Amino acid sequence: MYIDVHHHFNAPGGRNGRPGWSPASTVAAMDEAGVSLAIGWPGPVVAADRAAARARARALNEFGAGVAARFPTRFGLFATLPPLDDIEGALAEIAHAFDRLDADGIGLLTQYGDAWLGSATFEPVFEELDRRAAVVFVHPTALDGACGCGALGYQIEGISQAWLEYPFNTARTILHMMAAGTFRRFANIRFVFCHGGGALTPLIQRIAGFKGWFEFGEERLARMFPDGLEAEFARLHFECAQAWAPQNMALLRSLVPDSQLLFGTDFDRFDLRHSVDQFERLALPEPTRQAIGHGNARRLFTRLVERAGA
Repeated sequence: MYIDVHHHFNAPGGRNGRPGWSPASTVAAMDEAGVSLAIGWPGPVVAADRAAARARARALNEFGAGVAARFPTRFGLFATLPPLDDIEGALAEIAHAFDRLDADGIGLLTQYGDAWLGSATFEPVFEELDRRAAVVFVHPTALDGACGCGALGYQIEGISQAWLEYPFNTARTILHMMAAGTFRRFANIRFVFCHGGGALTPLIQRIAGFKGWFEFGEERLARMFPDGLEAEFARLHFECAQAWAPQNMALLRSLVPDSQLLFGTDFDRFDLRHSVDQFERLALPEPTRQAIGHGNARRLFTRLVERAGA
């Protein structure tokens, strides 16, 4: 049985969810697909002003906590936050999520406006998350047009921001956090990035090769990434929804220990079976299959697993 760490709760008033979604129908789909437990994220906060954003974050988290309370053996919760430029609001919601709702982690976006997650502005939020040794799930977005390359559809009907902006914005925020020292300063936070690291996974060794570039060089690379670029990348956690292709997984596993990889489905944007079938077709040693399928999540979410009896 799998533990799904990339799972969307479709709260009322949200967007992009599948019509007809309900917790009960989701549990039925999980049973059919062999998913025993899912950690749901109720989505990003989109609101007209700061007060509305705080209210929306609270409503989303109360909804998500209600789903988890109704099905305590099947769902956990990644609580959402108002945009991180509202430090006071974000800190208040972190306290509410962990102290009142017993959330299993916090869900963040790759960027807020034109600021990536390594921005010094957000440091008070990460200080608190580090103090709590929180699990932080980072989901890509292209809200507000940040790095949207003009028209997100590239003038081609049917192409949306999910095609290229999502994986590249995951890459951008990871690299930004590495270069800014975020991961080193807040080492107690367990970060989980979506989609197998997005576009950074095939690019990480290209960047590491800049030690041979005369305009950059080995010393400057070492100052920017004192723990080593590849070593720092390998300490992060990655869920692998939409990254299950054998070529993708072979590359990811060559860069990251199997202990850092997690099963995810991106439900309900994708059917649960989409990830389950792709994962089950991979030629993996059985211990690796069990670790990715559920074992690593059991270690990362100990309280949730105990609470759910999973």
